[in-house]
Amino acid sequence: MSAKRHPFRAWLRSSALAGGLLAVAAPAPGQIADKFIEEVPTYQNVPHNLPREPLNVHEDVRGELSPDPPRRSHSFVGRDDQQDPSPPFVYLVGREIGRDLASPTRSFVGDGIPDTWLRMNARNLGFYIGRGGGFYIMAMILRVKGQPSRRWDTLPNSSYPLLQVIHNGQRLNKADGNIAGFNPPRHEVIDLFIGDDGTLAARHTPMELTVVTLDGEYRMEVGLFNMWDNKID
Repeated sequence: MSAKRHPFRAWLRSSALAGGLLAVAAPAPGQIADKFIEEVPTYQNVPHNLPREPLNVHEDVRGELSPDPPRRSHSFVGRDDQQDPSPPFVYLVGREIGRDLASPTRSFVGDGIPDTWLRMNARNLGFYIGRGGGFYIMAMILRVKGQPSRRWDTLPNSSYPLLQVIHNGQRLNKADGNIAGFNPPRHEVIDLFIGDDGTLAARHTPMELTVVTLDGEYRMEVGLFNMWDNKID
């Protein structure tokens, strides 16, 4: 029986052949899903707030290295608008009734009048003198601003009366009055004693103390009153 005489049978045969080919070539529904997942670019599964490439956690946490190797990366770097630290200061305590070792001479010899007592705190002295080789104190000079013109110092071979320097009860002046090499501890007071006729101890005479160091000089106005440490004559 020819194909022309049975067109329906020929059509069934061709349909079956085509169906077999499709069955061989077409994947299962699960295979289609797996292929779709594999072909999707990975960055599409990343939230929009994250970069396409993963971060190096160690680099991100460590931060930028300091340009100055000796300084740690987290160290504080001062700015121009930062407040300067508190400066050194000196003030007049008054007359020390129980002490008479200062006089118009260069020796630790009394003159019959209780010594006039000052106190100095050299806090942050290195900052204010631009510390270079170390702020070792070479000398101290105490002056009266104006009249009467008076001066005391620790310079060797000076003709002015001695400025006596005491720290922790120990005398720092050498035989010639020199105190060169003294490096005051931070936030500790240094006691200064001079002999006068009572004018300075009355707290009415402006004075100035000059501290001479290896890195330069620093001048301080002598405070005539200190609310935390004042002495009544």
